Amino acid sequence: MFHVRSVIRRLGKSQGVSIPKSLLEQAGLSVDAPIETSVDGNSIVLRRLDVHSRTGWAEGAATLIDGEEDREWLEADLDPRSRAELTR
Repeated sequence: MFHVRSVIRRLGKSQGVSIPKSLLEQAGLSVDAPIETSVDGNSIVLRRLDVHSRTGWAEGAATLIDGEEDREWLEADLDPRSRAELTR
């Protein structure tokens, strides 16, 4: 196991630690990689998240038409003039 000493530094209103590239590579992490942070005892744990671009889309789409008002709009019969405009 590779150990590196570092210092927590102020970054604006937050704090941060610089992580050497070699440690990131060993963990399979890179710049802009999605991660999850947690606390385990007195340790801060970073975990890589395997996020797929469409994760959660189906659930999100299902909530879009869950409301009664949404159903009314989606099931409403269009005015014949509006319907004619759609078929042009």
